[in-house]
Amino acid sequence: MGGSTPTRLSETLVNAALSKSPSQGFTHTFYKYPARFSPEFARAAIHAFTQPGDVILDPFMGSGTTLVEALVAGRHAIGADISSLAYFLTQVKTTLLTPEDCDAIWNWANNIQPRLKLRQSAIPINDKIYEGYQREVPWWIKKTMALVLRELDQLPKLEQRKLVRCALLRTGQWALDCTKKIPSASEFRMKFFEILQECFRGLREMREALKNSLDVIPQVVCLNIPAAELDPTLWENRIQRKPNLILTSPPYPSVHVVYHRWQIKSRKETSVPFWIAGELDGHGEAYYTMGSRTPTGLNNYFRSIEDSFSHLHMMLAEDAFVVQLLAFSAIEEQLPRYLVAMECAGFREYDLVSECDGVPGRVWRQVPSRRWYATYKGNTSSSREVLLVHRRIS
Repeated sequence: MGGSTPTRLSETLVNAALSKSPSQGFTHTFYKYPARFSPEFARAAIHAFTQPGDVILDPFMGSGTTLVEALVAGRHAIGADISSLAYFLTQVKTTLLTPEDCDAIWNWANNIQPRLKLRQSAIPINDKIYEGYQREVPWWIKKTMALVLRELDQLPKLEQRKLVRCALLRTGQWALDCTKKIPSASEFRMKFFEILQECFRGLREMREALKNSLDVIPQVVCLNIPAAELDPTLWENRIQRKPNLILTSPPYPSVHVVYHRWQIKSRKETSVPFWIAGELDGHGEAYYTMGSRTPTGLNNYFRSIEDSFSHLHMMLAEDAFVVQLLAFSAIEEQLPRYLVAMECAGFREYDLVSECDGVPGRVWRQVPSRRWYATYKGNTSSSREVLLVHRRIS
């Protein structure tokens, strides 16, 4: 574990897990990915279980909170996710654009502003590749998005264009996802420019943090593949050491979390995030959650968890740790099944709580900002997360 005493480190991690602080700082505000854990928790886990120069792996990386915090802490980071949207977001959040890049984007944005008026001629937005992706999106928002995307080719660098797409994603999420009132086109445009400035501030903060960090130049590898297909040959030319820590939050078993779409006006789903990101969707909820909300889907979920961690076991450093935050739709039934799957995969649970106060137990937290459609149901099982710590056994 880290350089302080185990008890002090355990207390720090437990307190961070219980914290209700919002995701903020660096590039964390680029997008509000569902069921993400806080940067404060990721930071505490990284400092508790690793040293500078170590390798951290997140096989269910979502929008890359683990990778961003690992990068800032001077640790090498490897992340993977089956969602191409998650892959896109993590790439953007871990790409350190220069001040010159940000200036180029801001100049571009100011130049195109007069051309974002809805009086422009019709914009073709339903090409065959993304046909149906804009379903349920109000026409004035859809057209404003299309006008921004039409201007992207004026930016010379792919990384610059991706940052703009990410800012547009965040603006669209603010405007449409589980909102009660959809903004006007002018409000949308104003918010887009405001979010661009927020992105520049986050990147500047991240560059400053890295400038003052460590001797090691951390490497970041992002992959768009399932955890069970990770292969060290995919990163060994950049990172030669084995991961010392898995820090992740896998999909929750039989819990309704829409990772890949936005919900407009109650529960009408749209794939518009993939259109904005320039990625393809094509999968239902069960694909991203590793199983449907049926008995068969639940069996598939636990089989996938065991297969994934059995595969990961082989590529970890000896005595590596696995730190996870999880929620369950039926705690009494599913938590024991999850622990069995981890044990079968070669990991033994590590009693973090007893290191703090000598009393065995687990840390549970009430999840802040749970989606409105879950909140209205009251204090459900899935509104609580448990902190699980495991250690690799030979």
